[in-house]
Amino acid sequence: MYPEIQKPYALYVHGMGSGAKSGTKSSLGKYLTDYEWIAPEFTTDPYESLEILNEWVNTFHPAIIAGTSMGGFLTLFANYSSAIKLIVNPTYNIETVLRKVGYGKHPYHCERENGETEYVIDEPMIRRFITFREEKNIVLGSRNIALFSSDDELVGKENSKKNAAVLEKAGFEIVWSDKFGHRLNERGAKKLVETMKGSM
Repeated sequence: MYPEIQKPYALYVHGMGSGAKSGTKSSLGKYLTDYEWIAPEFTTDPYESLEILNEWVNTFHPAIIAGTSMGGFLTLFANYSSAIKLIVNPTYNIETVLRKVGYGKHPYHCERENGETEYVIDEPMIRRFITFREEKNIVLGSRNIALFSSDDELVGKENSKKNAAVLEKAGFEIVWSDKFGHRLNERGAKKLVETMKGSM
């Protein structure tokens, strides 16, 4: 009788208006079934969120760290070089995105484990993200793939191109797709997985 072999972990990092129960984790898990998908819940504070992310990384030693939107932004700085980093529409220019969303209260897109139903965008919060980005260095994983939508309605085409240029310079493989908008859907997830498996 052979012992059951535990799947390696894949850690999903959600975006600003989302949570650990995001459907995006399920979309990725549908195509990457060889991994046990886990997801922490993050706050709107980048320093606190990165601390949470690094704690989970140090605990679970994931084979993959996948992040979308703000989660993609945070994944850039996760202090773990042994994982494959998969990021989607990372809001590297996050101040532009947050100001476009607008100041004030905004509802979360999914049920939060901590019971919160809304988050607040204000200028001090935006400045904190800018300072965070200026202080931190991008940490490369064992492989690094960034998927950008060519029709990202939130970030915009020109800002997406600028973000892609920053990541390409840092060492990411850049992939473009017209199969989704800002939020990753199943077609986008399939494209990301095909790219990862195609370069293995």
